[in-house]
Amino acid sequence: MPGHNHYPWCTCGWCVKYGRNRYSASDLLISADLYSAKRFLKEHGVGRYVSACFVNPNARCPVCGASVFYYQNAHGSRVYFDDLGPPWPKHPCTNRETFRPPSKGSSAEPPQKRKRGLMLELLEAAQKLAASVGGSEAEEYENGWTLLWVKGVEREGWKNRVTAEFLGLDETKEIIFSFESASEVVKSGDVISLRDEKISLFDIERMKTRTYAVMIEEWPVGEDAATKDE
Repeated sequence: MPGHNHYPWCTCGWCVKYGRNRYSASDLLISADLYSAKRFLKEHGVGRYVSACFVNPNARCPVCGASVFYYQNAHGSRVYFDDLGPPWPKHPCTNRETFRPPSKGSSAEPPQKRKRGLMLELLEAAQKLAASVGGSEAEEYENGWTLLWVKGVEREGWKNRVTAEFLGLDETKEIIFSFESASEVVKSGDVISLRDEKISLFDIERMKTRTYAVMIEEWPVGEDAATKDE
């Protein structure tokens, strides 16, 4: 049947016609480009949160099949997040008292950062979709939190000295900062969020989100004073 199960950019001669209107060639190309972007994001588990462009979701919800960020500690406690960083939204299907996550299909390994080239491709696809509906590519991040990948931690007493990498940039840029905590709450390979002079992280040992004031010791090379104060 003409038009059944066909996409708007199909060139069969039938399904591009709706009433008296036809899509122009440019409309078809734009529609195809947006469809490709949406499919590319879905294939890599990127939903409405841009954090998945930078960090690979490491599990699927056993209820709805959505890509999620899964954490499990040595004591058997588990949690599924839709997004990394404040407000750390828990996946609704797994946030029910009756939910019992299965042991199969979910890794105890924390989410891993994506390769830089793939990060940029996914972010570009997200920008295309957001622009098509008049939004920004990171509406959920207008609260100012920036994702960091922890490269190293030196701990002495209560002091943690952290070297971290900004995620999603064309080139590698690092920042060094320190903060105090009674116990070890961050390690190499963790994903944390930075805003002004505060960090937000997930303490996997205690299964809690935490916020700490930090002292910036070294900004990325080329970062000027005006940028730091923003």
